[in-house]
Amino acid sequence: MKKSELQQIIKEEIQIALKENTSNYMFFQNLKTIKDAVDAMLQMDPMMVDQILSNGHDWANDHITTSKDDVEEVYNFLKNYNSQLDEKALSSKQKKIASAAPPEDKITGADFAALRKNKK
Repeated sequence: MKKSELQQIIKEEIQIALKENTSNYMFFQNLKTIKDAVDAMLQMDPMMVDQILSNGHDWANDHITTSKDDVEEVYNFLKNYNSQLDEKALSSKQKKIASAAPPEDKITGADFAALRKNKK
């Protein structure tokens, strides 16, 4: 299997999981759209973009600045809220158990099979 094919499968499975498991799936879809647009803009020639912005389109710079502020505000809220929950929700015994648990960041073919099975 090619790397690009695997990446596409992972992308599709994550989208399916998000849609099925969250009531705010559009939040995650919007984040993905923002990320994709930022990645694409960062691939553009900086000199060309600078020339365009300097030629009467400085409004684009303003939009990026306000968007960055908004995204950063949401990020900081979620980060702080999550750390507060972690501190309040877990007892010291629970924290010890959680720190000893194996990481769950390894994705296997069995994980995808299980996702597909739950989808039916």
